[in-house]
Amino acid sequence: MSKFSTQWEKADLSYQNYINYIERKTERFELTLIDLLYVRNFKGGNASIHEQEGSVNVKLKKYSTHLKEIYQEFGDKELKDLSKEELESLKRKVQAFIRLTSDSETAIDGFKSSFASALLHFYFPNLIPILDKRVLNGAGINAEKNKQGQVINIERHYSDLIDKFYIYLKNNPTKSLRDYDKECFTKPIRD
Repeated sequence: MSKFSTQWEKADLSYQNYINYIERKTERFELTLIDLLYVRNFKGGNASIHEQEGSVNVKLKKYSTHLKEIYQEFGDKELKDLSKEELESLKRKVQAFIRLTSDSETAIDGFKSSFASALLHFYFPNLIPILDKRVLNGAGINAEKNKQGQVINIERHYSDLIDKFYIYLKNNPTKSLRDYDKECFTKPIRD
């Protein structure tokens, strides 16, 4: 098993923990600091939430509103089952959600676009992929990186990533979004 496969399998434990937490919630789309901590645990890295819990929970009300709007339009649909028009609408809604991380009224210190994409994915695991530098690489999306290897303005690539997942799932109807995520995540990094 490759290093990246092992990393993916370990992260899958955190993935399942958060899915289980969401299933136990009485108000599915009402986000709190606890949701961010689950996402942080799943994504790993050095990010930490550096704001008061009360402030974070107030800001998360806007994120919750966006989640509810996505659910109202798409329900439990899978990405591969969307029409082209629905796909474009989904990408607009996803970008609006991601913009919350940079808006002065809703930005949360330590919670940026790739973490927001993970949050989206957990609430819509068959509809929205996770934006991640390893997944971009595996999907064949070229992205400029800084000296530390981080993708510059990673959110710019989210629509392209959603398109790649959509095409792959349309062409491979027996595969799940999570299957393709693993396939992309575990591919060696290209220079």
